[in-house]
Amino acid sequence: MSKAPKKGLNYRLILLTVVFGAIVLIPIFMKVKSSNPDFVVTKVKIAESELVGFKEKVDAMVAKYTVRHDGDMPIVHPPAGSDVYLLAKNYDWGKFTLELEQGEKYRLHLATLDMKHAIVVRELRLMNRIKVGEFKTIEFSPSAAGTFDLICGQFCGSGHAGMVGKIIITENAAVHKPSDGS
Repeated sequence: MSKAPKKGLNYRLILLTVVFGAIVLIPIFMKVKSSNPDFVVTKVKIAESELVGFKEKVDAMVAKYTVRHDGDMPIVHPPAGSDVYLLAKNYDWGKFTLELEQGEKYRLHLATLDMKHAIVVRELRLMNRIKVGEFKTIEFSPSAAGTFDLICGQFCGSGHAGMVGKIIITENAAVHKPSDGS
């Protein structure tokens, strides 16, 4: 009785699989990596003393652009093209709900007082980290209408799970304006 010879690994098949996988997967990876969301981010290093001025800008925005209240929560609707301020602190995005218009451009200014945070609004593909000691400005145009959760995507301590705000994107009539065919 003779034993069947043991077969080794088929190195040619393994090499062919790796090469084929690379040919298919690398272009897909590059496309996903290069796909730029509809926003531009700039960051500036700041001194801690400048954060006081940032908080004042947030308060002034809330006072100037509050259009109504949902219970005790002010709904803040800055005009299109304006500067919008969010200050992350103590597991909070601010005691207001932000309301923006679909398809309009805004400059979202972000800062944090206490530790790293990350703004995440999945439906709008808005994701960015915020570090202590820097301002971030995100120029973006909200692409979808609706009410979305504004969450923190960076673990920031025991209150992290409760760091949820709201952002309302209203439908802009100009976005859905029918063309006259001319």
